Amino acid sequence: MIRQAAILAGKDLRLLQRDRAAAFFTFAFPLAIALFFGYVFSGTTSEPLKVVAFVERPSPQASALVGALDEDGGFALSMAASRADGELAVRRGRAAAMIVVPIGYAEGLDGIFAGGGARLELVVDPSRRAEGTMLVGKVHELAFRTVFASMGDPEQLARMLDRAEKSLEGADMPITDRLAIRTALARARASAAAGGKADADPAAGRGSIASWRPVRVDVAELEMAPGVPANSFAISFMQGLAWALFGAVLSFSSGIAEERQRGTLVRLMVSPMRPTAILAGKALACFVACMASQWLLVIVGRAFFGVQVSSWAWLAAASAATAFGFSGLMMLLAGGFRTQGGAQGAGRAVLLVLAMVGGGTVPLVFMPGVLRTVSDVSPFKWAVLVAEGCTWRGWGAAEMWLPIAALVAIGSVGLVAGAALVRRTA
Repeated sequence: MIRQAAILAGKDLRLLQRDRAAAFFTFAFPLAIALFFGYVFSGTTSEPLKVVAFVERPSPQASALVGALDEDGGFALSMAASRADGELAVRRGRAAAMIVVPIGYAEGLDGIFAGGGARLELVVDPSRRAEGTMLVGKVHELAFRTVFASMGDPEQLARMLDRAEKSLEGADMPITDRLAIRTALARARASAAAGGKADADPAAGRGSIASWRPVRVDVAELEMAPGVPANSFAISFMQGLAWALFGAVLSFSSGIAEERQRGTLVRLMVSPMRPTAILAGKALACFVACMASQWLLVIVGRAFFGVQVSSWAWLAAASAATAFGFSGLMMLLAGGFRTQGGAQGAGRAVLLVLAMVGGGTVPLVFMPGVLRTVSDVSPFKWAVLVAEGCTWRGWGAAEMWLPIAALVAIGSVGLVAGAALVRRTA
C-alpha cells in the first residue's frame, strides 16, 4: 500500500514538474511575494514624507519650528504662500499633510509658564490617515524640542517669566503656594541673568510632564471638495472598485480560455463571423461588466453611505476609461494562457501582483522609489486615482487627464497584443 501511494505521488509530482506554469506558481511565486514585501518594508527604502507648511504670522519661534521640520530627515518640507495653496497641494496629492503655524503661536509659547500653551494645526489627506498619525507624533517631538531650546534665549525666557508672574496676580491660591512660585521664578530669572539656563529638562519633572502640554496639535481632515464629506466610505468604496475590476477581468479571461480549451473558440473563428467581431464582442462584454460594477458601487455608496460625486461628467469619462483599460488587460491575460486552469491560477497571480504594485495592498507612499515608478504600469493605480479624483478629491482637467490617458494606453496595448495572442493560440 505504501509503495503504491509512493508511485502515485511520484507520478503527480512529475506532472507538476511538466506543467511549467503550475510549478512556477507553486515554488517561485511565493518566493517572489516574500521578496516583494521584504523589500517594501525594509528600513533602507523609506523616503521622507512630503509635507507643506504655512506660517500665518512670521516670528522667530515659527522660524525655529519650520527650521526643525526642514532639518529633520523624515520630512520633505515645502512652504506654501497661503493656506489655500497648502490645501491645494494636499488635495492634489503633492503632500500628505499641511502644517499650519497660527497667528498666536509665539504668544502661546510666551505663556507656557502661565498655564497657557501654543497651538499648531495639522490638515491631513483623509486617504493617508496612517501617515497623518505618524506625523502628529513627529510634530509634537520637534515642537517640544524647539520650546525647550528657546528657554536658552534670555529674551524669550524673560517673556515667559513675565507672563507667569502676571498670571499670579489674579490667581486664587494659598499664600504659601504663591510665595513658592514667586521664589522659583526669581531663581530662574537670576540663573538666566547669570548666563545659565533655566532647568528645562523634561526628565526633571516627570510627575507633571504627562499633563503639561506646551504645544497642542489640532488635527483635521481636509474636505477634499466643497460640500463633499471625506468619510471613510468615500475612500473604502473606491478601493472596493479595484477588487470589483479584479473579479471581472479574471472571470472573462478564464472564460475565453475555457472556450478555447473546449473548441468553442475555434468553431467561432471558422464561422461566418469575422474574427475581429468575435474578439470585439468578448472585450465589449468585459467593458460592460466593468462599467456596471463601477456604477453599482457609486450608486450604493451615494444612496446609503454618504459617498458624493464632485463631477458626474468626469465620473462618466473616468469609468469608461477604466473599463476600457481593464478590458485590454483581460484580453492580454486570455491570450497568454491556453487552459482555463492556467488563466485562473496564473491570471489571479498576475492581477494580484498588479494590485499590490498599484497600491491595492501596500500604500504607494510606503513603497521604495523604484516600485513607485514600476506602479505606473498597473491599471489598478490609475483606476483608484481617477475614481477618487471625480468623487472626494474633486479633481479637474489638470489632474484627471494623466490617469485617464494611462488607462486608455494600457487598454489599447492590451487589446492589440491580446487579440493577436488569442488568434495565434485559437
